[in-house]
Amino acid sequence: MQVVLCAGSSVVGIEVVAEFARLATAVPAAWRELFSRHAEVPTPAGCRYAEASRHLGGGRYREVVGVVVTGTVAPPAGMSAVRIPSGGWVHHRHSGPVAEIGEGFQEIYDWATEQGIRLGERKLDVGYHPDGADDSHDLYIEVVDHLGPPRARLTGRQ
Repeated sequence: MQVVLCAGSSVVGIEVVAEFARLATAVPAAWRELFSRHAEVPTPAGCRYAEASRHLGGGRYREVVGVVVTGTVAPPAGMSAVRIPSGGWVHHRHSGPVAEIGEGFQEIYDWATEQGIRLGERKLDVGYHPDGADDSHDLYIEVVDHLGPPRARLTGRQ
């Protein structure tokens, strides 16, 4: 696990805005639509598609499943583009099944807490394949601030 500097990019694809409970059905439907329309977006490096996620507050999330692109790419009709800002991101390589990616993101949260890193609301998961093959995924969460490791309290002092 490490903090990496990423250049700005975008994810172009199918957008879902929904409450957390709806994501379990809405996001797989978005993947099916994206893969049925794959010829409309650039071919991703290594045929690895991505999911960009942002917590919008109030239990609502914005997910865009698609292709990471650099530069300006106009989204095809019925698709969206979400900007992935440049800056620091915590990176973790997840090697388990797709069903366990949530655990990979939790590892990032736990590590960041230990390091005194405050994370933002943006996440990026790169590693999806049209055939559904389980492969490694590169997981990223945006760094908002690096406060340094928590300081130990001195006994006898407030």
